[in-house]
Amino acid sequence: MTTTNLDPINQFRSSLEGAKSILIANRANPSLDQVAASLSLYLALSAIGKQATLVCPTPMTVEFSHLVGVDNIGTSITGTSGKNLVISFPYQEGSIEKVSYNIENNIFNLVIEPREGFPVITSDMIRYAQSGGNTDLIITIGIAKLTDLDNLYSSNQSFFTEKPLINIDNQSQNTRFGRVNIVDQNSASVSELVTSLFSRLGFNLDSDIATNLLSGITTGCQNFTSNLTSVATFESAAICLRNGARKIGVHQRTPLPKTTTPYKPQPTPLNPFTTPFTGSKPLPKKTFTSQLPVTPSSRESTHPETPPDWLKPKIYKGSTLL
Repeated sequence: MTTTNLDPINQFRSSLEGAKSILIANRANPSLDQVAASLSLYLALSAIGKQATLVCPTPMTVEFSHLVGVDNIGTSITGTSGKNLVISFPYQEGSIEKVSYNIENNIFNLVIEPREGFPVITSDMIRYAQSGGNTDLIITIGIAKLTDLDNLYSSNQSFFTEKPLINIDNQSQNTRFGRVNIVDQNSASVSELVTSLFSRLGFNLDSDIATNLLSGITTGCQNFTSNLTSVATFESAAICLRNGARKIGVHQRTPLPKTTTPYKPQPTPLNPFTTPFTGSKPLPKKTFTSQLPVTPSSRESTHPETPPDWLKPKIYKGSTLL
């Protein structure tokens, strides 16, 4: 079906109408914003009766545990009823001498012979996957290029090439690999982009979808401090809140560690630009005391009381007559 005369949003709507089974793919080691956006799309498509499958090449960690529906994310596309078995292992150019097979006692044996001088292929190096699933449409979320899908793409390259693919992303380095590309590098988060997409498509947001989107928006724009935060970012958050989004506590500040040392207030230093100058302050008066014990007797004079005629002229008399 050719839809080149339609804008990306109408192309997306038209693709959804003709698809029953939809695969949603996340990149390896995705961000919380990307997982939240893909889960929101998974829940929204499931709500309108689509058979949606959500995959990511790397398993989910505790970081994503608060997102609604995170336990529905698989690590392979076996959920799409793939009929082809893919056997994968690390390969170095020229390292394989011959590949053959034989059947013994109703057992199929695939024989891979390494070339002389190259490492032997061991069982712990081999990975298994399914390809060729019955999928009508593929939607990638937050993927700049298909190789970001890691083994999901390397084991199913023809699958991703043959199926209609919708590419939803906000990264400036996106390679526009989809048949339909909904890419807006001005969006502060891919969750913001998906929220806008839902509004334009007329999707109803329930509390779970709104909660996931709000968590992705808040994380993607760094609590509304990112340089890409715009009016559209706040509008998307408002849409989520109006539709019953719950505020998840993952964005709360980490509490300060407890301490047993009592708090001692420190004196506030004077600000030379705000504290008026009052001149030099006089030094505090010090009282000096004798180190010797003081007794009442030591306070009294040791001399007799001054006689009354002390200041009158004196006549001295000699002992020899003149």
